[in-house]
Amino acid sequence: MLQYYEQRRPEYEAIYSKPERQNDLDWLEQQICSFVPGRRVLEIASGTGYWTRRISKTASFVLATDASEQLAAIAVESCPTHNVQSQVMDAFSIPKDLNFDCLIAGFFFSHVLLNQQRQFLNGIAQSMKPGSKLILFDNRFVEGSSTPISRVTEAGDTYQQQRLSDGSCFEVLKNFPRSENLTSLFHQFCRNVSVKESQYFWLASGNLVA
Repeated sequence: MLQYYEQRRPEYEAIYSKPERQNDLDWLEQQICSFVPGRRVLEIASGTGYWTRRISKTASFVLATDASEQLAAIAVESCPTHNVQSQVMDAFSIPKDLNFDCLIAGFFFSHVLLNQQRQFLNGIAQSMKPGSKLILFDNRFVEGSSTPISRVTEAGDTYQQQRLSDGSCFEVLKNFPRSENLTSLFHQFCRNVSVKESQYFWLASGNLVA
């Protein structure tokens, strides 16, 4: 997965140019940015910084983290503001001494195996202080717009074949959770749970409990 995203870096943000998704992207950005004014944000899997740039406009501080040192650095370099720093971080090993009141992970949860989703959220809950805002958002599967599913495992995890412009091809884990499953999962770790969907995206949020 790390090799795929580093190799995809030059063309990654082209996904945000799909004409049919523009209204939904505007909706998603408005939703996300409404949560962050004045907050200290820990961003998981920042990638090329597409969402970092938008979050940093109103957040008091953003730590853009990624498993790739290359991508984490690019996320900061792409930001016009000076309230962003980067750090290499494993999303499953978040330090417990971080002083943040908001965690955002965009287009990452779909790359978590079904049997590791609870572990991922539990790690966040154990690392962040109670009351912190948790925001996850990702793709919904839309026939004709999304890359077709190429394989489904016995556990229910779904995969896609992603081909890059250089001709290389990667099999990529890409799960598409139902809203009721997200709601149930979030209620195990959060209060004030909200799960919203547009045609192409979903957004789940809540306040972490102790």
